[in-house]
Amino acid sequence: MILLNLPLLMVVVFLLFALAVGIYFSRKTTTFREYAVGNKKFATATLVATLVATAYGGGGLIRNVQLIHKLGLYWILFSILAGFDVLVLGPIVARMKPFMRHLSMAETMGSVYGIIPRVVTALASIATSIAAIAIQINRPSAKESMP
Repeated sequence: MILLNLPLLMVVVFLLFALAVGIYFSRKTTTFREYAVGNKKFATATLVATLVATAYGGGGLIRNVQLIHKLGLYWILFSILAGFDVLVLGPIVARMKPFMRHLSMAETMGSVYGIIPRVVTALASIATSIAAIAIQINRPSAKESMP
């Protein structure tokens, strides 16, 4: 029955592949920090490509192309103005130096507020991730959702 559910099968295969790759390469690492962030020994091009793919994604590309075709200059101006959130984040980023060695938001919360907010943040992050994955697996196709 699982073989008939292609999205679920794809996720399971991907997770098993990620587990195998992780186990294979974990033999070469000695600490979790080295495994998680590679001791910050990434090339600039790798970091830029990762950030662009994370922030933009294929869905964003398709949506922007469609909306630029449909709305034209209005959407282009809106996209430019929406990019000014960097001005808001700039002062915050300047104060992040004490937290640069942290691997997660839960670790940062724990260092500032203590153990209970750290646990709550970790549980909330796990719940959010589970919900996002469940939505992606169980999202009905356009044909299924139409009456």
